Amino acid sequence: MLPPSCLELFSSSSLSHVNTGAVALFFLVLYLLHLYRKQREFANIPPGPTPWPVVGNFGGFLVPSFLRRKWTSSGSGSGAGEPVRNAAVILTEQANVYGPVFSLFAGKQLIVVLNGYEAVKEALLKHPEEFSDRPDIPSVSIMTKRKGIVFAPYGPIWKKQRRFCHTMLRTFGFGKLSFEPSIVQGVATIKTELLRLNEESGGAGVDMAPLICNAVSNVICSMTLGQRFHHDDAEFRKLLNLMEHGLEICVNSPAVLINIFPLLYYLPFGVFKELRQVERDITVFLKSIIANHRETLDPENPRDLVDMYLKEMLAQQAAGQEDSSFTEDYLFYIVGDLFIAGTDTTTNSVLWILLYMVLYPDIQEKVQAEIDDVVGKHRVPSLTDKGSLPFTEATIMEVQRIIVVVPLGIPHMASKTTEFRGYTIPKGTVILPNLWSVHRDPSVWDEPDNFNPARFLNDDGTLLRKDCFMPFGIGRRVCMGEQLAKMELFLMVTCLLQAFRFQLPEGKPPPPLHGRFGLTLAPCPFTVKHTILTLATERGRSLGDTTLPGVTRFVTTPDRSSSLIMAFFTPHLRRALSTSAVRHVAIKHVTIIGGGQMGAGIAQVAATTGHSVTLVDTNEDILKKAVKGIEGSLKRVVKKKFADKPEAGEEFIQKVLQNVSTSTDAGSAAQSTDLVLEAIVENLKVKQDLFGLLDKLAPEHTIFASNTSSLPISDIASCTSRLDRFGGLHFFNPVPMMKLVEVIGTSATSQETFDSLLNFSKMLGKTPVSCKDTPGFIVNRLLVPYIMEAIRLHERGHGSKEDIDIAMKLGAGYPMGPFELSDYVGLDTMKFIMDGWTEKDPDNPLFGQSELLNKLVAEGKYGRKNGEGFYKYK
Repeated sequence: MLPPSCLELFSSSSLSHVNTGAVALFFLVLYLLHLYRKQREFANIPPGPTPWPVVGNFGGFLVPSFLRRKWTSSGSGSGAGEPVRNAAVILTEQANVYGPVFSLFAGKQLIVVLNGYEAVKEALLKHPEEFSDRPDIPSVSIMTKRKGIVFAPYGPIWKKQRRFCHTMLRTFGFGKLSFEPSIVQGVATIKTELLRLNEESGGAGVDMAPLICNAVSNVICSMTLGQRFHHDDAEFRKLLNLMEHGLEICVNSPAVLINIFPLLYYLPFGVFKELRQVERDITVFLKSIIANHRETLDPENPRDLVDMYLKEMLAQQAAGQEDSSFTEDYLFYIVGDLFIAGTDTTTNSVLWILLYMVLYPDIQEKVQAEIDDVVGKHRVPSLTDKGSLPFTEATIMEVQRIIVVVPLGIPHMASKTTEFRGYTIPKGTVILPNLWSVHRDPSVWDEPDNFNPARFLNDDGTLLRKDCFMPFGIGRRVCMGEQLAKMELFLMVTCLLQAFRFQLPEGKPPPPLHGRFGLTLAPCPFTVKHTILTLATERGRSLGDTTLPGVTRFVTTPDRSSSLIMAFFTPHLRRALSTSAVRHVAIKHVTIIGGGQMGAGIAQVAATTGHSVTLVDTNEDILKKAVKGIEGSLKRVVKKKFADKPEAGEEFIQKVLQNVSTSTDAGSAAQSTDLVLEAIVENLKVKQDLFGLLDKLAPEHTIFASNTSSLPISDIASCTSRLDRFGGLHFFNPVPMMKLVEVIGTSATSQETFDSLLNFSKMLGKTPVSCKDTPGFIVNRLLVPYIMEAIRLHERGHGSKEDIDIAMKLGAGYPMGPFELSDYVGLDTMKFIMDGWTEKDPDNPLFGQSELLNKLVAEGKYGRKNGEGFYKYK
């Protein structure tokens, strides 16, 4: 308390006597008291550089990122050999001056930096409750309202939200083998685009960043939003660009000063105005998706994380939990976290790995040799190959070690005053775990500045895991997406290196390795040339070992009939790949084209029997309806088989659904599959166009099959170069109930392919019958003429349709009469079949036309599918 003499200076009776010296003395006393309180507050904190007034170490030691970037990027000799310089490197160096634990100030905010493995481990593992909170960083807090997962404060709400999200993401395949096709599908799109872009660039090089970013973000989309976006989708591209631009503004522009002067955020000009507009645009995009989910929500059939969250939100509201943290507002920030954190980190990790493969071609060749030896080129790598590719995984880990994409982690905060290593860490202190310093710590890594994948291998060549390797952080705040990120890194890197050899364009210098320091450490922009590698026809054998001496790889060349198709192999090479040269594998991954009733039914049966299924249709709504139909069908199965075990029934449903992924891009889906089976419209040209495209994109081992009920398989296959790997699989509706499958072989179908299709049918629990490629195969060849004769019988006035149906059901024991069956199959389908047969064999009396059938089809009366055929339906 101030002495009375000082207070009297400001009494009304003494104001006239105040002199300048007294006023100065008063404010000096106040300032000294302030310093005294601060000194006591920060007594015994870790040592560190002296802060400047007002701005702290931002005025000296901590150079703002937007300036540091300009300084470190200047100069003409910035290449791959120069030392990496970023904030994490500078903080690591300061540990040599102040020790592994030292202090900084951002304005008046105390920051304690943790350097080295032991300091980070001790703080985050031995003091998890004290050091797991998140600081109130103005630029982040203004935009996130301190909600979501990544930046939300530590406490009961955060724990509940994180636990729920993690559980629900696992429900949709997060971190499980069943999610593999979704990742591989993204890689297939990258391959297709690489071929197209290579043609457009004329070999000058391709920027991989947009391709990788699109694939990674679509993995998040499929889990979170239940849909994938095409790489050319304008709105989706805009979202990705907004996220990238927003992060750039936040960290590498004057907007970083918002963290010292928060009111700068509201300035109506410059980067501050830009940042607010980016935030508004992202908000509109994500909230529109959430609103659409709310309007179309079926609580009994949740499609994705957003649906599950909305379902939980409604359940808590119904239970009267008015103070529940489950709100649409919180959901919005969770979705934003998953998008930004999940996309940026993994994208940059893949880009750094590709860059290091370019800079270290000997390592790239060794990785590719291991992939060739274990996987070959007859299929894409799988997560099940991981244990057999130790050098490949060690290489991925070494890039993650030498370049930490989140070098300073996400800042932590002390939730209470804590004693740590003899220092006092006041409550509210920002804790900065320098993960870069952990991965360059000479006490735990030999020659830490050298790139050496062998450091992650035991003497016997097996993978060596180290506790000091922590690219995803450690402790309570460890990255929630760690398992998914590991899956993405392994599959994307192995699939790309299996297909291509990457190198810098001729005459282009390597990019500088200091990177672009932001929320993550991104590589400086670079382009690569890619060469398609040799296609292995057998394990350990390349095309160079075939009758084409000297041929070891092929540079991509354009297919002039379409800018989207690149000819992987010349016709001469196609002929060289005879049946004996192609090694087929068991059918595990199935791509089904067509999301209608038949396609969805086949997908359900395949997924139920443990196959990985990608269901493809150009219409996203049809795919959603198909998945919903599959789930509804499974629930009917559960009611019968798991009546007394509801939990087991629910587990069964989720297990099957996890085996099903969807796509609107048939070309991408075909690049990572063992079997392509179409169940689309009965139109020869449409089917030929489809298989003609996929033939140039699918792996050599992939078998093609048609579910056609009437068209010749040989005619459909004629547009492809894999006649020996083409057959028919004719299922019957409804597929989950009907046991029969007709397996059709043409004169060119190899015995190996035919046996594979027979075995696949048996694996589905079906009873296959072998058929020749004749009109209608077996069932329809007998059934359709029978139905047509019943219609002609009715046309001649020899019986009503009702009497004919009753007669065949009671007299022949058929479950449906011919007119009921026609309506069920579809009168348009019946006419289509008859038209095709008549064209092929116009003189065959069995294939004669029906005026009544033609009349009904012309009137648009197709049967059950649209409410009226021979009979009317409600």
